[in-house]
Amino acid sequence: MATKAQAREPQRRPFRKKDSYRARARAKVYLKDPLALSRRGSFPVGEAIVGGDTSIEPGPTSSRFLVVDYDASADRVYAPTHPSKTVEHWSQGKGEHLYEFSAATGTRQEAQINAWATAVDTLDLFQDGAVFGREIPWAFEGNWLRILPQGMYEANAFYSRQTRALHFGYFSDSAGDPIKTSLSHDIVAHETAHAILDGLRPFYLESVDPDAVAFHEYVGDVAAMLSLFRQKDFLRQLVMLDFGRRSFFDLVTELAPQVGFGVYGRAERAALRSARNDLTYRQVANESDPHVRSQVLTGLAFDLLEGIVRKRLGSGMGREKGAGRQALFGTLMTAARHAMRMLLRPIDFLPPGSITFPEYASILLRVDVRSTPADRLGYRDVLERSMRKRGLHPAQWDYRFEIESDPPDDRSLRERDIGMIRSSRVGAYRFLDANRKAFDIPKNRDFRVIGIGTNRRDLDYGKRATPETIIQYIWEERVDLPRDARSTALDHVVLRAGGTVAVDEFANLVHWSPQHPTTATRDAAREQAVRLVRDRGIDLEPVRGLASSRPFVGQRDGGGTRLLVNTARMHHAVKAR
Repeated sequence: MATKAQAREPQRRPFRKKDSYRARARAKVYLKDPLALSRRGSFPVGEAIVGGDTSIEPGPTSSRFLVVDYDASADRVYAPTHPSKTVEHWSQGKGEHLYEFSAATGTRQEAQINAWATAVDTLDLFQDGAVFGREIPWAFEGNWLRILPQGMYEANAFYSRQTRALHFGYFSDSAGDPIKTSLSHDIVAHETAHAILDGLRPFYLESVDPDAVAFHEYVGDVAAMLSLFRQKDFLRQLVMLDFGRRSFFDLVTELAPQVGFGVYGRAERAALRSARNDLTYRQVANESDPHVRSQVLTGLAFDLLEGIVRKRLGSGMGREKGAGRQALFGTLMTAARHAMRMLLRPIDFLPPGSITFPEYASILLRVDVRSTPADRLGYRDVLERSMRKRGLHPAQWDYRFEIESDPPDDRSLRERDIGMIRSSRVGAYRFLDANRKAFDIPKNRDFRVIGIGTNRRDLDYGKRATPETIIQYIWEERVDLPRDARSTALDHVVLRAGGTVAVDEFANLVHWSPQHPTTATRDAAREQAVRLVRDRGIDLEPVRGLASSRPFVGQRDGGGTRLLVNTARMHHAVKAR
């Protein structure tokens, strides 16, 4: 007989299978660019299963992406795609709804499905345990990033924070054949990565430092390159080529060849840009085009990927040792996962205000030394050789970067309450405010915490890393322009100081990347802003919006005019080159 205490206890509802259901989608997608595979005699389309989401609806639409097939050139909205079939199954203690999307070649529905599925998979890459191991927010209020798969008649594609959307254009090549940028895996992954990085480091698109804009392009290119290795159909075709021949890695590194062919009309210029290059940081020192500038880091990424593959093959893990194509298949997947971990995971520890290539290279090494101090497989050796080749190794610079400052001693830190720190931005602020002196935060600056997140990263062999909580904080410093460069709309630029702090579950300091204002950084920001003003690179008429053709646009706020990179123009240079 039940006691009174037991009778007062709430009744627990029995577990039902539908309580644990997730949603996935199966669709035919372009494995790369339609031209990249077809001209090599390979079938360009493969099957992809994406999602693991909380909801999938017609559009396709999921919890993070909303397809809106609006064509601005025709001022018309087209019907969404509905799933052709829904399958329910239960495995490994979890239930799934599997939605199947299909469309005929050349239809608008084909572009809707391809753009959505590729964007979902790219976000999954960054949220994977090998990289960030957590959900990534957008840079705007809201959870739906809109996808306009055929948004305008133009040889262009871009991400826009203002419209909260990925815009993909379509156009005709010299022969009159239609080309849709939303059918290119590389372009969709690249633009989605812009949105992801903007969510992680929103002020990089408000920095006048050319490296910060070029870093956006680099992350987009690396996402396009490494996300290929998540597609098993693509790898099956890749391993059929002879390893060592240039075509093997050309297939990975050539970005958007069909779009390039449509713009240029010549096969020798079919790739918009290639990751296989020997550019150095010194060679692009005066380069303002972010695409050209970014190829230094994209080349570094390719060097690392190729070096890891060759090391694994040389150690007897691949086909050169007689293990066959199946072993090469596994080698490529493993190599890409290591490259993801080494190249993308350190983004978590970058300073929030801006970034330079040498600073990124320095943090790459610091993070890799901390995660794999012994370098048993020799991957860090590959990374350091490429850094030296490109003039980015910290040892090649005759001064120490501020982000390499010695972190404060854990014993000197106060308010080390991890529950309070993780509770909210205010809790993280209290921790930093109690330790202003340790983190070199001026007493007279009203700094703010702009981001806090706890990762759940994976180690090798299925192990989990100790959770780390990442805190980003900034304060703003005014940099006045010279009198001859001022206007009523723009008389100063904002330099964002601050840093990134990472602590473990016991509030021990794991990482610190400070970025404080110095005379050198002030002068560099002022010089770059003056150059933009004199080259008419800033559009101070915000009503023009996406129609502006200038690199930066000005946005009025309470403190004056805020500069923002014109992302709609970032890829216009492709057509002009």
